[in-house]
Amino acid sequence: MMKNQFLISALVVTLLIAFGPTQASDKEVSKDQVPKAVLEAFEKAYPNAKEVEYEQDMIEGKAVFEVEYKENGREYEILYDSSGEILQREESIEIKALPEPIAKAISMAYPNAIIDEAEKVMKPDGTVTGYEVEIKSEGKKFEVELDTFGKILKTEKD
Repeated sequence: MMKNQFLISALVVTLLIAFGPTQASDKEVSKDQVPKAVLEAFEKAYPNAKEVEYEQDMIEGKAVFEVEYKENGREYEILYDSSGEILQREESIEIKALPEPIAKAISMAYPNAIIDEAEKVMKPDGTVTGYEVEIKSEGKKFEVELDTFGKILKTEKD
């Protein structure tokens, strides 16, 4: 059992490193700069999406496209490869819905922080692989990425 747990954790960390947001190279693009396969996959799956925005990024030398949108009062981000295949999904969640290990890890690492936003990060099948939490601490904004066990993987100044 422990071995499986470790393998799953290692896989989650690898996925987060491979597909985690790499803000540095994200660039907003217009709808006509997004591959047709991505647009078709997105529009077919999410016909009621509102306030849609597109970003292009590079992961391991390949172009990927992030589609951000709102639906039913929630914010979502979906990461597609250029063929329209989903690599990762993110969904905004209520701050009070953060699992205890995540909330505890944030409060231990940033005792004076105020949590602004929280998102769960999922594989295409909906399996949660981690969380992204935006915090304010001592007048600065940070984005903290954590695995499902509350281990902080990355912190970026916003």
